[in-house]
Amino acid sequence: MSMNSLVALSLLTWTIFTGVESGSLNSRINVSAGVLASSEIFDSSVNQWKATGSMATPREYHTATLLNSDKILVIGGEGFAGYMTSCEIYDPSTGQWDVIASMKTARADHAAILLGSGKVLVAGGRGYSESLINCEIYDPLTSKWHPTANMSIARPHLTATVLNSGKVLVTGSVASSELYDPVTGHWQTPTRMATARSGHSATLLKSGKVLVTGGSDVGNYLTSSEIYDPSTDQWDTISSMSTARSSHAAILLGSGKVLVTGGVGYSDFMATCELYDPSTDKWHNITSMTAERCYHTTTMLKSGKILATAGYGYTGDLDSSEIYDPSTGQWDRSAKLATTRSYHTATMLTSGKVLVTGGEN
Repeated sequence: MSMNSLVALSLLTWTIFTGVESGSLNSRINVSAGVLASSEIFDSSVNQWKATGSMATPREYHTATLLNSDKILVIGGEGFAGYMTSCEIYDPSTGQWDVIASMKTARADHAAILLGSGKVLVAGGRGYSESLINCEIYDPLTSKWHPTANMSIARPHLTATVLNSGKVLVTGSVASSELYDPVTGHWQTPTRMATARSGHSATLLKSGKVLVTGGSDVGNYLTSSEIYDPSTDQWDTISSMSTARSSHAAILLGSGKVLVTGGVGYSDFMATCELYDPSTDKWHNITSMTAERCYHTTTMLKSGKILATAGYGYTGDLDSSEIYDPSTGQWDRSAKLATTRSYHTATMLTSGKVLVTGGEN
């Protein structure tokens, strides 16, 4: 089934946000869905998925952050009752979840990032007041949330990247970025970008610069890319991808190149992949994945290979996973998950295993 065909299905009830600005045909697509509390762990040494403890609350559009304690903090999201303030922590040593203190503001599609202090910054997203401008900080030592300075602009769809300086770069929803300084607890004056975009990706390069790719703007899927240079606090437009895409995944390889996979675009769901080489500022088309997928995750395994997990495609929510080998440039099918899911999270544990949480099916 194509992306555009889904729009016409009036009997279906759940809302998926495609990252395309509202007002376009594909801005919201109604599909029936069940929100998941279940979690699974992938063990690459045996190529198997195994169920682990379920979260207390089903959720999607949430975040999962690896803490310095090796535990995983899951924050907010959207569930059967709407936007959520609730948070949970997963302990890999027991395979169990514990409910912890809730945020002040219910939110989904937010950004969460581990700071150098070991605290977690949460910014923006969607909530009952629509686009959110406010931010909060979680302290694992006290298990308490504290307010911090608001961003200058509400950002319902955003990325957050920790720079080598320890500052946090936020992009998305509007044609600007802004920096959060954990030392002062304040946001700096926004820096102009060439293009407003949502459903994009942001990747920290080995040079310390940040690559932003694709996404959508006012109903248009984007091929364009930009690079942020922290030394000048400026964005530069670079070469474009060959294919316009949103809701894709991007990940830094050991070689320093960036792998972009899947997404949705004018040709609907995609399996195509591209590699960006920062040393030449060029994109290269490479072997496609074995399945079309968007709203999936990509995770680097300890071997340097890349695990692509689940997502949404022509058949609906997916239970498939596959592995990319940078040394051969090929994708190989991997084990299936126990549950189809999209809008989930995938987090590399210190053990080398990968924890997948929540989502919808």
